[in-house]
Amino acid sequence: MLDKNTIEEILKIKGETRGAVFHTDAKYILNKKGEQGLNELRKKLKALGQEDIYSEEIKSTGWYPLGLRVLSLLLIKETFNWDKKEIFNMGMSAPKHSFIVKTLLRYFVSIEKTFEESAKYWEKHYTISELKAPEINLKEKRLVLHLMDFKIHPILCTYFKGYFKAITNLVVKTDKITIKETKCPFNGDAYHEFVIKWE
Repeated sequence: MLDKNTIEEILKIKGETRGAVFHTDAKYILNKKGEQGLNELRKKLKALGQEDIYSEEIKSTGWYPLGLRVLSLLLIKETFNWDKKEIFNMGMSAPKHSFIVKTLLRYFVSIEKTFEESAKYWEKHYTISELKAPEINLKEKRLVLHLMDFKIHPILCTYFKGYFKAITNLVVKTDKITIKETKCPFNGDAYHEFVIKWE
């Protein structure tokens, strides 16, 4: 249950993210729940003493507290009583609506190029952590991603599974993709590990 004390703790999270994530969330909610759904989120934010993070005043390329990224997802999950599958679907949908992804699409010429450049790509979205691709095996159609120093909130594990699957889909051009989080800081591991396979 989100309350002011919980939000205070969330907002202590270090790091920043681009405002584009809030625009992406808003577009997903508009698509799924319409204007009424988005207004419901705005009312809840106001009741919790928070600014309207879905406002057009939020700049896509501006930097905003990472805690607000977590708050947005938790608020959406609670408001609409969504499960992990819907949060995963949000992550899957995000690249289609992301201004930053659209500007980088021209670099997505191959899976090697896309994920070899993953560190630079990550830095365009977040001020903390590092995304690495220690294994890109085209023969076995397997990709491993490591997200370092990013013990933020478990809801992002689910969201990123969808997000990384969608990015992979942009370059391998197949819907037969699976993704598993095989390591996670919330399970005592040193980093997140996502193993992606495709046919």
